[in-house]
Amino acid sequence: MEKRSSFIGPAIALIAAALSIFLWFQPPPEGAPPEMMRVAAVVGIAIALWATSVFPEYFTAIIFFFLAMVLTDAGAPTVFSGFHSAAVWMIFGGLIIGASVQETGFGKTLASVLLKFFPRSYLGILFGITVVAAVLGFLIPSNTGRIVIMMPIFMALADQVGFAAGSRGRAGLALAVAAGSVYPGLAVLPAAVPNLGWLGAVESIHGIKVTYGEYLIANFPPIGVISIIAIPLICRFLFPDKIGPGKTDIEAAKTSAAQTRLIMVLTAALGLWLTDFAHGISPAWIALGAAVFCMLPRVGMVPTSLMVGKVSYAPWFFVAGVIGMGALVAQAGLGTYISGALFDIVPLTKGEDFLNFVIVSAVGMAMSIVTTVPGQPAIMTSLSTDIAAATGWPLMTVLMTQPLSWAMALFAYQFPPIILAAHLGGVSMRRVANLLLAMCALAWFVMLPAQYLWWQVLGFFG
Repeated sequence: MEKRSSFIGPAIALIAAALSIFLWFQPPPEGAPPEMMRVAAVVGIAIALWATSVFPEYFTAIIFFFLAMVLTDAGAPTVFSGFHSAAVWMIFGGLIIGASVQETGFGKTLASVLLKFFPRSYLGILFGITVVAAVLGFLIPSNTGRIVIMMPIFMALADQVGFAAGSRGRAGLALAVAAGSVYPGLAVLPAAVPNLGWLGAVESIHGIKVTYGEYLIANFPPIGVISIIAIPLICRFLFPDKIGPGKTDIEAAKTSAAQTRLIMVLTAALGLWLTDFAHGISPAWIALGAAVFCMLPRVGMVPTSLMVGKVSYAPWFFVAGVIGMGALVAQAGLGTYISGALFDIVPLTKGEDFLNFVIVSAVGMAMSIVTTVPGQPAIMTSLSTDIAAATGWPLMTVLMTQPLSWAMALFAYQFPPIILAAHLGGVSMRRVANLLLAMCALAWFVMLPAQYLWWQVLGFFG
């Protein structure tokens, strides 16, 4: 069975490569930029490699950089735009902070404290992790920031309850951190990169200013609440395990001077994250500043050599590649063309609200496969006026359909923070794929009907 599954990925990648070569030789659609099909060919190869995990994610990113520079006319500013992105530097700072939490033993110390409050059962710990992650979504305006702070702590907790590296229980705890940081955050306006990209696109394209409460009321009951309840149950079902007798680590529970300094740095970072509305500093630069303090000679907690021996930059390259691909798709007009073609195949009809809701969600889901979740809002927001005219819905209703489509992500590369969490937690891509498939099914069969009924109560469909 293992040999068969290991053959499927390369086979799919080869088929995708053949289709990409075919696209390369096709003329662009009428009115489309001349290089659209070349961009489609490069993007097709990158998506196939990321989706099948034939190569490590960071290596596929490097392949994308090479192909995009050699085979398209996009230019370095577009292809390497990911390295200019705040999200990439948020991850860089987060990697340093996460390594500092591990090196100082702060993760073990905090895990010892948490064990006194968490239920002494696997499912209870999963619920505790998910609730903590969801609550932090209201406090820390970055799912990446939440993951890099929480993952070392809860992996130390996994050690204390007897979940060894590679065990199903350890994977369950790690993916509860990942999913709990990502999915409920989609329903809280400043809690994730896609939300902020959506907010910026709505303001710049349509001139609409969306309030925090308006977004929360529309999305948190069907997306946030359901995901908080479902994530522990899904992780328990997919990765069944039992906690062991654990171990008592008296030394780890003592707070060292390095841990005290780290607590001061994390407290300052958290305070700046909470007050970003006042000072306007991006969470990414706050994380980068915290990383600098962690490594400062004499003052810091860890040596600068940590960057060479203890930190893996694989997630950094991967996220830069994903963002660069999104920029390439947007520049070539590929996303707009694909979404328009999809709506031509499955047209919208006034008066068929539920069917229209399903179609719009499906198109949004399909677009995020091409653009990734952070890049999807720019394209779907630009199409919202046409969708509103075709459905008869208010424009705001059309705009609010996007967060649900983000929860329908099928592949890990669509959610860069999920890849980072898997890396920090030592979780295989196969297990990540199982979680994403379950969450996608949850979004389609539970969240979508719940949101439709909730919006009927709110009168969103006019």
